[in-house]
Amino acid sequence: MAEMVLVVADGEWPEAKLLETLLEAAEFTIALDGAADRFTSWDAVVGDMDSISNPQDFKGDYNPENTDLAKALMMYEVDAVVGISGGRLDHQLAAYAALFETKSDAILYFDDWRACRVGESGLEIELEKGTICSIMAFGHVAEITLSGVEFELDCEDIFTGTRGVGNTVTEDEVKISHKAGDLLFIWEANAP
Repeated sequence: MAEMVLVVADGEWPEAKLLETLLEAAEFTIALDGAADRFTSWDAVVGDMDSISNPQDFKGDYNPENTDLAKALMMYEVDAVVGISGGRLDHQLAAYAALFETKSDAILYFDDWRACRVGESGLEIELEKGTICSIMAFGHVAEITLSGVEFELDCEDIFTGTRGVGNTVTEDEVKISHKAGDLLFIWEANAP
């Protein structure tokens, strides 16, 4: 995790050990709005400043077209995001959408799970055999190839739905590619 850029949102934070590990590994840490009130080791604060205790001390981005997370993903090349659990359901779902609208390669960290967008160049990730994983299509995703898992795909199209949920890693590396569309990969965390 060298030279990692970390975003800390104002939702529920993961367990202390994971958060501490990410904060220590981060070269640059961005607090989203009110999260800046909850810790002091941030390098920048991004958002519309509607939930921070001292908004007058920061230059807010009041563009209502984007969430605070989307604003941070547009401004910085983010590697990791924590603190998007809990709170408003629309904000939780918007965190996934923000990955697609900004074409971000950031990984969303939860206590026991991770999630990331599968970019145009595909994804190759080393995971322990037996790890539970899923792919989720947002809209139509064309020609998905998925290997290293129990239920593989070979140039198949999938649409928004439950197909792709509940797979298991069978090889040392999972490989995913697709031709077009928004595809999310979710996996059970074995280590931070």
